[in-house]
Amino acid sequence: MDIHQNLPENELLRLLRCGDMQAFDVLYRRYSQIIYGNILRFLKDETVAEDLLQDVFVRIWENRLKIDPEQSFAAFLFTCSRNITFNFKRRLKLEMESAVQLAYGAMEGENTIDRALDSKEAMLWIEQILNKLPSQRQKIFRLSKLEGKSYQEIAEEMGISVSTVRDHIVKANKFIRSTALADNGLSALLLAFLLFSTN
Repeated sequence: MDIHQNLPENELLRLLRCGDMQAFDVLYRRYSQIIYGNILRFLKDETVAEDLLQDVFVRIWENRLKIDPEQSFAAFLFTCSRNITFNFKRRLKLEMESAVQLAYGAMEGENTIDRALDSKEAMLWIEQILNKLPSQRQKIFRLSKLEGKSYQEIAEEMGISVSTVRDHIVKANKFIRSTALADNGLSALLLAFLLFSTN
């Protein structure tokens, strides 16, 4: 058994400040699920929550010298995760607003998004992008994002592991996001909605 498991938290934090990876692993196992749940509550997207959870703990490692072993590590983690989550939402909002302006110009007003979402041409564009994904990845993405099924439901339906489902979703998101942001406006807006809307 790893002796780090039985150490008091302030001692783990002191070791973390010294670059001890085992102490970091213990803290990750202790707090990752609750931080993940907290992020998921704000974003309602499992894949994005997974990505941001990793960002939180990368930030913890990079800023380990700023951690005070005598202060609440849970509070420090929650503050860090909240800031990363809010920054992500703010960045996404800016990308969406930029896409609206690029597609229609700043004078179109609030109905622009509704019209974009109703656009048959835009939906055809989305279909074209999805059709470029490998067949299994495309099916998994559609089940998750378009039919609202959980990773567990998809895994059971397709006879694969939850981790395999998650891997396909992550790779599909990266491909679609990069394609959307390379386009001029409308597609980026619609894909932002598609990728990050609540199921």
